[in-house]
Amino acid sequence: MPLIKNTVLLLKSERSEGTRDKYEDLLRSNSFEVIQVKTLSFQYKNIDILRQKLLNPENFSGIVLSSPRCVNATHQALNKEKLRELWNAKANFTVGETTHEEALEKLGIECKGKETGNAKNLAQLIIKDSPNYSKPFLFPHGNLKTDTLKLELGKENLEVEGVLVYDTLPNPDIENDLSKATNEFTKIPEFVVFFSPSGFRNSIPYLRKIQDFDLMKIVAIGPVTELALQEEKLRVYSVAKSPTPEEVLKSV
Repeated sequence: MPLIKNTVLLLKSERSEGTRDKYEDLLRSNSFEVIQVKTLSFQYKNIDILRQKLLNPENFSGIVLSSPRCVNATHQALNKEKLRELWNAKANFTVGETTHEEALEKLGIECKGKETGNAKNLAQLIIKDSPNYSKPFLFPHGNLKTDTLKLELGKENLEVEGVLVYDTLPNPDIENDLSKATNEFTKIPEFVVFFSPSGFRNSIPYLRKIQDFDLMKIVAIGPVTELALQEEKLRVYSVAKSPTPEEVLKSV
């Protein structure tokens, strides 16, 4: 079964409508062929609850946005002008560069944390200024969130007030999409990049239909995704330290 050199299969969630994929752009500009398959989709909820909390920023030290979906939910809850007016003076944080850029573009608010790639690193950044925070952080999140942020901040008596704003759903067409991407499971991309544990779990049963699946070099985004791969006894070729196009390029 042929291994297609310099080809990268990106297995990631759906991107925001009307936006270019920076991972794909950077890889292609460095002479890689890129195949992308959507592993997950998202269903938003509790936007009214989030709106009420956003209208009362005096109850919070700031907002924590851990993914672009959290930014989208916040954008749905309150318009950019009002968010900037109410929240720009707060201590706001994001995980990673993509979320940081979307928060600036869609919400108009400045956030720290773009250099952090996971919740534990973000917690350490927040803790550095813990004496300045006497109120909880507003934390819109998805149904698959971990308790890492809450537990790490809790060690310093910092609180988060969570609002469940989206559910993560598997792409119902993923088997067909992967079949098309691999010519009915007969062609093997040299690299496969898993962006999240949930995306990995939704796609791995179908990827294993490729006879020589173990020839692919597996790249994990972050330590949590790496752990999910290791639990399935898969050999990880490399780990991107943070969810950025530059780190993915270094890893392939």
